Amino acid sequence: LFTSIKRTAGISYNQPKLCANATWNQTAITFATSTLVGTHPLGIFVDTNNTVYVADYTDGRILIWLNGSTTLTGNISSGLTTPYPLFVTDNGDLYVGNAYSNYRVDKWAWNTTNSVPAMYICSICYGIFVDINNMLYCSIFSYHQVIYKSLTQNLNVWSNVAGISGTAGSTSTTLNTPCGIFVDTYLNLYVADWENSRIQKFASGQLNGTTISTGAITLYHPSGVILDGGGYVFIVDSGNSRIIGSGPNGFRCIMSCSGSGSSSSQLNIPQNTTAATTNATTMMSIVQTTTASTFVSYSNVISFNQPKFSAYATWDAVAITFANSSTVGTSPYGIFVDTNNTVYVANKASNQIQVWLSGSSTPTRSITTGITSPYSIFATINGDIYVDNGYTNNRVDKWVSNQNISSSVMQVQGACYDLFIDVNNTLYCSLYTQNQVVIKSLNGN
Repeated sequence: LFTSIKRTAGISYNQPKLCANATWNQTAITFATSTLVGTHPLGIFVDTNNTVYVADYTDGRILIWLNGSTTLTGNISSGLTTPYPLFVTDNGDLYVGNAYSNYRVDKWAWNTTNSVPAMYICSICYGIFVDINNMLYCSIFSYHQVIYKSLTQNLNVWSNVAGISGTAGSTSTTLNTPCGIFVDTYLNLYVADWENSRIQKFASGQLNGTTISTGAITLYHPSGVILDGGGYVFIVDSGNSRIIGSGPNGFRCIMSCSGSGSSSSQLNIPQNTTAATTNATTMMSIVQTTTASTFVSYSNVISFNQPKFSAYATWDAVAITFANSSTVGTSPYGIFVDTNNTVYVANKASNQIQVWLSGSSTPTRSITTGITSPYSIFATINGDIYVDNGYTNNRVDKWVSNQNISSSVMQVQGACYDLFIDVNNTLYCSLYTQNQVVIKSLNGN
């Protein structure tokens, strides 16, 4: 008796299921600079073991970091010329776009040092992907199409799957310089249609694509697209140097929302992105000009203390005073306690914010610069402090965690008697004199 077992390809890429209201730390962690990844690290991939692969286009090599390592643990360079996209399957096989002068996609089998051609092509692949049926996809930028072939056959026979005419266009059946691609478990193909500044979705077996609506957000030269485990779409909006993501209320900016730049909270022409999960923390790694960086997600968490009281709780009627008027002034209007039991008090009379760490009986920090008569305060999970500064300055200010420089995040018509930031990163201000509550999203400009 013989039994034949057919192996179905698993999902090799990280596809965490994010909380619909996930909040992202806006300060990225740079894990590799241009001294290591070159001036054009154009491709990145993180497998389910959290091994990171980066395509160093300038130096013609693939760089590898094992999970948790801060130093390079391996590199592949044999036979490569200006590699761009890469993909690693669940069995460890590495596929690299090697088409700049070699016109092929090469494969390095798990734990080997020599490559074999996996697909011969006529131009550069700007994106490659291997789906659960072991089909290899390549987006051909200059021929305005996406092609694919079976990896279970030795024949180099590929077919068009999107952009059937091979000429530039903006219709439902054409593309114009496609870049990053993603294929979900239902075999729907998503294409970052660069010159058309749109994301096209092609249902399995269909040559007519539909444009993913990004609502009020306008894309400019998107270069990458991925989906999380819940089907939400994340887009590398390269021309706007930001990352946007969808949720139950549509698309929003989630990273580098203040424009391009070189600071830890900004991106500069990002090229591609990939997601990973480790120790219950979700991270999104991005390659851009000269660096590879990681943003961390705070999923489904709140920054304020919200204990669940017993319905029959008995309260001590005698209060403990931990700060009197000599410390907090005669008008301490606002107070906030975060999940670390750090206490923040808005000292209106003295134009300052005072901070007590958990268990401390004396203030450990004081914020005074540029504040006039603050009424309210709110601190987010990553330590950013939002302060009402509307009494005379007509704004709400933000102090980034552990920094002494503020920036205005919201213009208001008077003092905010209270501030609040919800799980969608929306800022609320109650305007006492205007008899209204106003809101502003912190995910965009």
